[in-house]
Amino acid sequence: MKPTPSILDESFRYVPAVATSVAETWRRFGWRPTTEEDRKRRRRPTVALVVESVSAVTPISRAAPKVVAG
Repeated sequence: MKPTPSILDESFRYVPAVATSVAETWRRFGWRPTTEEDRKRRRRPTVALVVESVSAVTPISRAAPKVVAG
């Protein structure tokens, strides 16, 4: 990597931000964009069906009995 010229050096040329490419800057340092294949491999696995029906689930505790105020 070559040293960055000083802004006081006559060879320094200002480049406006709108004229720069962030992706191109990263590529100069070895970054490569991910492919769709890479993204698919990193995705979380799909959700597996754990319970087929809510009626098949046994509650841990029963509801408290209703108390009639009187």
